[in-house]
Amino acid sequence: MQLAPRIALAVLFGFFAGAAPAPAQSAPSSTSGDASIPPPAVPLPPGMAPLFDGKTLEGWVQLPADSWTVKDGMIASRGVARGVIYTAKQYGNYRIIFDVRHVSGKPDHQPCVLFFGVVPAGGEKPRDALGAEQFIVPGGSHWDYRKGHNNPSNEEFTSFPHPKFDVHQWSRVEVLVNADKGTARMAVAQPVGSAAVEVVDFNVPGAGRTGPFALQMHNPGLFDEYANLAIEINPAVDDLITLKPQP
Repeated sequence: MQLAPRIALAVLFGFFAGAAPAPAQSAPSSTSGDASIPPPAVPLPPGMAPLFDGKTLEGWVQLPADSWTVKDGMIASRGVARGVIYTAKQYGNYRIIFDVRHVSGKPDHQPCVLFFGVVPAGGEKPRDALGAEQFIVPGGSHWDYRKGHNNPSNEEFTSFPHPKFDVHQWSRVEVLVNADKGTARMAVAQPVGSAAVEVVDFNVPGAGRTGPFALQMHNPGLFDEYANLAIEINPAVDDLITLKPQP
C-alpha cells in the first residue's frame, strides 16, 4: 500500500477540519505544579485604579457563566469553554495594566485580551469574542473579530521585534486604547518590574468604539491567571508608560 500519500492527506484534513477562529499560539505544555507561582508584588504605576478586588468577580461579566473564578487573589480561567470575561463598565480612551501567565492548555493557546468589543443587548446572542479586536499575550499575535472580518488583518496591526517570552512566567502587560483614534498599543515586561517592550499596535480609525475590556479563553482546556488588573481612564499621558523600568 502507498501509505505516504494517505498520511499526508490525513494530516492536511486534520489541519483544516480543526482550524480555530484565530491561529493557535501554542506554548510548551505545563504541568499542574506550575499553579503554585504567586502573583507579582511589584507596585503598579501611579494613577491606576483597580479593576479587580482580588476576592470577587464583582464588576465583571462572564460568557459563558462560571467559566472563570478567583484563586489566591487572581482571576483564573477554569478551562471549561471558549469564552470571555469582560468589564461591566465600558470605556473609550484608557490604559489597562495587568500581570498574566499561562499555566497550561490542551489544546494549547496563549492568553488573549479584547478591546473595541460589543456588549450583547438583553436576550441578544453574543458575538464571538464580542466582535472585538484581539491581542494575544505575551507574544503579540492578533485577530480581528469584527463582522465581515474574522481574520488576522495583518495590514491593520503592526508587530515589533521583541524577546522571546516564557508564557509560563508572569509578564506585566500594558494596553493603551484610544476609541477616538481607533488605536491600541501593547507593551510587555518580563520579568515584571523591568522595562517593557512594545509588541504590537492596532490602527483603524473606523474601528474605534466605546466598549468593555475583556479577557478571552480562546478554547476549552486553557488555564490562565491574571493579577493586579488596573485602569487609567482618559490617560494623562497618551503614550506607553511601562517602557522604562518600574521603581
